[in-house]
Amino acid sequence: MTRTSLDDAQWVSLMLVMQQIPLVWKRDDVALRRFVEAALWICRTGAPWRDLPDGLGLWSSVYHRWRRWCLRGWWEVIFEALRPSL
Repeated sequence: MTRTSLDDAQWVSLMLVMQQIPLVWKRDDVALRRFVEAALWICRTGAPWRDLPDGLGLWSSVYHRWRRWCLRGWWEVIFEALRPSL
């Protein structure tokens, strides 16, 4: 486990939120987790999409899926659901 990836507890919390959003979760946990890790890697590093490590998927596929999620507002739903309430 590296400090830059989601641990299992974080992933479970994230999955509980994503399962409530229609069409996000298609029962392929491994591919979904790899996509989320790839999106987080890009956001964390600020690297160009083409510099995405091979182990996180094909950069163009990750980008297009990330873009669809942005247009549908799914990232906002996820972030709001996981935001700690004060």
